[in-house]
Formats: sequence, C-alpha cells, structure tokens
Amino acid sequence: MFGLERCSANILRAYQIIFEESLRLPSGAALPQSSRLNHDGTPIQFSLALGPDTVPLQFLGEAGRPHLSDVERVKVSRRSISLLSALLQVEKELDLVSELIEMSCRVSSLDLNPDHGGTFWIGVAFSSTGKAALKIYINGKRSTENESWSRFERFIEHFGASKNWRDTKRLLDSKMKPLGMAITLAKDTAPRGRLYLSGYGNLASYYEGLLEYCEAKSVADAFSQFTALILGNDRNYPTQSAVFSIAAVDGKLADAKIDFCGHCLFRSDSHAFDTCLQWLHFRKIDPHLYSRLLNVLSEQIDQNVTNVHVYVGLGWRQQREHTTIYLKPDLRH
Repeated sequence: MFGLERCSANILRAYQIIFEESLRLPSGAALPQSSRLNHDGTPIQFSLALGPDTVPLQFLGEAGRPHLSDVERVKVSRRSISLLSALLQVEKELDLVSELIEMSCRVSSLDLNPDHGGTFWIGVAFSSTGKAALKIYINGKRSTENESWSRFERFIEHFGASKNWRDTKRLLDSKMKPLGMAITLAKDTAPRGRLYLSGYGNLASYYEGLLEYCEAKSVADAFSQFTALILGNDRNYPTQSAVFSIAAVDGKLADAKIDFCGHCLFRSDSHAFDTCLQWLHFRKIDPHLYSRLLNVLSEQIDQNVTNVHVYVGLGWRQQREHTTIYLKPDLRH
C-alpha cells in the first residue's frame, strides 16, 4: 500500500520490538484499558501526514505488557529504544540526546501523584526512499505545571531555540498546558525536538493567532479554512480537546501543528471519513492512502461511534502544509 517493500524487514522488526508484548492478547481477551495512548486501551496508533514531501508510514505506541509498574515499563521502553536505534542505525544520534532524555523524563521523588500516562511512547517512520526515523515521545505531565514549563525551556535550550521561546510562551501560558516532548532521530541527521501542549475550551480564532505568530498569515488563513470545514457551525464556539505542537528547527521554533480530538469532533467514524474526504478533496490531496489504511484498520466504517479516528489536524514543515490523521485499529471484532 505504501510502496515500502524494500523496508519491509525493518518495518516488521520495528513493529515486533515495540508491540511484541503490548499487543500479545489471548484470542477473545478484552483490552486492558491501561494505555493512555487511546481511550479504550489500544497501545498503537498509525499516523498519516498527507501532503508534499511527507513520510508515508508512521506508527507509535507503548512497549511492554499491560499493567507493568512504571519502573518496569521504563526499563522495557529503554530496551526497545536501544534495539530500534541499532536497527535504524541511529545509535550515535541517540548518544547525542541521552542526557536530554534523562532530564526530560526525571520525576521528583517528592511528587506523590505523578501522571499515570507512563514515561515513553515510541514511534517509527519509514519512507519509500529508504529513510527511516526513530521517534521518542516523553510524557511532560509527570511533575507540577511550573516544573513542566521549566523542563520545556531546558528542552528548547538544548536545541538552541530559546530566542523566541519566551515570547511564544506568553501566548501559550494561560491557554495551553504542557503535554510532552518528542525527539526524532534519523541517520546522519541532527536530532530534532518538538514540544506538545494541550488546550481545552479555546476558540479557533486563538489558534489562528498562534499560528500567525509562529508561522505566517497564510498559514492562519489555511487553518481558518480547515476549521470552517472540519468544525462547521461549531467554529464560533470554544473547541474541545486540541494539541498544539512546535519544533526546534535551525535555532528557532517552527513547523507548527494543531490536532483536534476525533472523539470530540465527529459523531462517528463514518462522519469523520466523509468530513476528512471533503477536506482532502478541497485541498487537492489524493485520499487513497487514508481510505485504504482505514479499511485495513477496521472491518467496517462505524456509523454510530467514533472509534478509529483519534486526531485530525493541520501542520506545516518549512511552511509546506500537510493534513495529519491519527488512526487506531478497531480490535473489537
């Protein structure tokens, strides 16, 4: 489907490293509902970035058996990250950020109520050119909010992008809360960092202003078109759950992205599918990868509940737009 036959051995091995235990469920067994990646406990998501120069196949999730303690899950995750770095030949790039990872996931011993979403999610991305990347997602909610903001600042400083962080933070401070960090490692490429923040109850116009500051007026206009189609009449009301993320690129913050929760947006997967198709056609983007992947992940498109569509959003890389759709497999059947 993705034209990745030359990468198939590495794709299957990467999948095995991450999910060998977390997706090994006895036939007919119910999902453990311990995962914070998806509302129903499914420990895997597939990510599509549809647009020019995008990576076709990406998947991310949790390693380790369900119900592991946090300490045990961290050990499993670190072992998986080490194995994947060898598989994708990014060991030296991982060494460059090892101290940053330690700092970013450290939890104060005085914090009696750390977030229970786990410490790491792990992702991989593959392209038909043969390039691959390892993505390490770090939970940013495992401390007080002030500590999380400080951790964000140190994270950004590592990538030399502190210059415009303070001005950006002023726009985020009262509207968004720290969610997490991600580090992308690719062979013979400098590691890239990205911050993730969550928002609830913000107007679409707030996100437009944020994008205009971080990117350009043309980006804000594109996002306005996106929300007009995706949100419809709800565009004038406070939005529900949304995730804003931004990367450290060449010493500055750029490549912003906003994703909306699919369960909040859509009445059903059928409604989500119809709406996403309208947007992709409007943007003149070929929808075949999206529709085919959706058919693989679900026996039928549900007309009653939103189960497969997790997030839908809009992002930019070097000011080139891409539509992002996160899907999870329907394991109910």
